[in-house]
Amino acid sequence: MRLIFAGTPEVASDALERIADKHEVTLVLTRPDAPIGRKRIMTPSRVASMAEKLGLRVHKTSKIDEEALKLIRESDAEKAVVVAYGAMIPEAALSMIPWWNLHFSVLPEWRGATPLQHSMIHDTGIGITVFELNSGLDTGPLITQQHLSFLENETAGEALKRFTEEGSKLLIHALEENPESTIQEGTASLAPKISRLDAKIDFETDAADLMRFIRATNPEPMAWANQNGEPVRILFASATTFNPDSLKLREVGEIYKSDDSEIIVQCGNRTSLKLQLVQPAGKREAAATDWWNGLKGTAKFD
Repeated sequence: MRLIFAGTPEVASDALERIADKHEVTLVLTRPDAPIGRKRIMTPSRVASMAEKLGLRVHKTSKIDEEALKLIRESDAEKAVVVAYGAMIPEAALSMIPWWNLHFSVLPEWRGATPLQHSMIHDTGIGITVFELNSGLDTGPLITQQHLSFLENETAGEALKRFTEEGSKLLIHALEENPESTIQEGTASLAPKISRLDAKIDFETDAADLMRFIRATNPEPMAWANQNGEPVRILFASATTFNPDSLKLREVGEIYKSDDSEIIVQCGNRTSLKLQLVQPAGKREAAATDWWNGLKGTAKFD
């Protein structure tokens, strides 16, 4: 089948490689080169690099403008496939050919920019969906879906790569089978972008919920909390099955070393979170025990 592929980040480049192995990709749409690293070197997207490697025609654009529409018409494609493109597809393009989008939740749960992260935080709607784009926010007809689950201690970044692999297989199968679409049914929920402010940890929350929240915000924007007025990123943590220091009454947010030499934070509902990997402001990531040894006196997250 002749296809247009629209995508930008590394996970989309993986999908492009798999799809191009099975179908003729006549045009690749991706975001323009962007400054990367401390030296702000202009760097092509991972999809652009993959397309060049595969010898595919690439158009770099942050929006589907008249030039892009002309290229879409000239591509003679039968369908378009979208994987994390990062730009809206206007009605003018949607009216030309069907646009199938790979979405990282089981729709209609978690419509929006961060579906996988929200499904991890809330432990519901976990999986992938291929659906046809329309003018609404992830409201188009369903092509196919697959329920998945997260691995133990898997971060959102790790899960996204694995879900993309499964999604590429699902897309390829759907392109071959061309199943009849169905309307979305059930209660819809929204998954807006998670800002740095949103990623601040509220230790009044149950530790099990915080553990999922910390994994869901890794690698972006990364969960954090203030300790003595300075931000500390919490890169990895786990909920303890019991309070190892349950005989002592502690304040929510209090940090202490347990009898087992584990670094614990008191959380809501008398639950406890075990810190494993942290990154203080302006410093490299460190084991929680090493970070704790550098603290003085009673420690508490603000």
